[in-house]
Amino acid sequence: MARKISYQFGRSQLIIEFGDITNSDTQVIVSSDDCYLSMSGGVSLAIRRAGGDDIALDAAKKIPAPLGSVVITTAGNLPAHYIFHVITRGAEAAEALPEEVLQKATDRCMGLVEALRVNSIAFPALGAGTAAFPLDRVAAQMAKVIASALLKSEREIRVEIYLYDHRGLLQEMDFIPFIARFAARVPEFADHKTESSDPVAEENRTRDRVFVSYSHKNREWLEKLQTMLRPLVRKNSIAMWDDTQIKPGKKWRDEITKALASAKVAVLLVSPEFLASEFIADHELPPLLKAAEQDGLTILWVYLSACLYKETELGAFQAAYDVGRPLDSLSTAEQNAALVSICQHIKKAIATNT
Repeated sequence: MARKISYQFGRSQLIIEFGDITNSDTQVIVSSDDCYLSMSGGVSLAIRRAGGDDIALDAAKKIPAPLGSVVITTAGNLPAHYIFHVITRGAEAAEALPEEVLQKATDRCMGLVEALRVNSIAFPALGAGTAAFPLDRVAAQMAKVIASALLKSEREIRVEIYLYDHRGLLQEMDFIPFIARFAARVPEFADHKTESSDPVAEENRTRDRVFVSYSHKNREWLEKLQTMLRPLVRKNSIAMWDDTQIKPGKKWRDEITKALASAKVAVLLVSPEFLASEFIADHELPPLLKAAEQDGLTILWVYLSACLYKETELGAFQAAYDVGRPLDSLSTAEQNAALVSICQHIKKAIATNT
């Protein structure tokens, strides 16, 4: 079953995909919640955990909210600009039809996209979680409103719909009614379908690259490593990847995910800032550690500055240089010698079993 389905409407695009909405790089992420914006379950809880309590604190200033309304808050630690909180549960819920609530809320979200002049928004299947709206009815109403908005808009807009069950009760196959009803509700979608992707093909890509994980606050050390590795890159001895290679307009989370899947060697530039990064801890380290355990990925870590690395999983992996001598404690000449040694370790690791 395809993991991602895309539709093109003029300059605009609509994507339905299976995945966690908190990984979206859109300017707006839509949450579904109750009238008190408690953010205590399903998608709203996942967003709160990923974005931090600042989102809930901002939301608390705007309660109670009426059923079908949309409340705008900060996105906290998430890269989005805004969270749109759609109210799908409230005192009037028993008397309101799901179609009415969804039509009203989805229409307001698309209207706010125009009003705020943002060009990308990510929706969950609104109300299909805790509110228990039937998936096929959710799909029908969202399809109707979103298709109409994209066809009318003169701007380039990217709409993403994420299908994911944070409770772990549903599988991808359970969302087939959503996909089927979505396309059936708006017949012209069949003419706008452009592509789909298979997660198996993505996961089976060859591992042949060096992936560098670092904190952006340590950018100067990345540049020093890039400079020292340049002769090996020029000779095609290694293929190196870091996030400076992401081109403008690309979805940075997708690019990082692809790079992680093709990594044979991971070089971690470890510092207090590296260990403090929630993005590294949540999105880069877990797949690297899993690949080290299951797929033979080699992890080499470089001790940039004194930090609490012993309190993490890193202590179980090989350091690429003497951990008794953090690089920032060395003279310039000693740093260059250390970087040469580190590059030799990388070359040896990438050559193993190739």
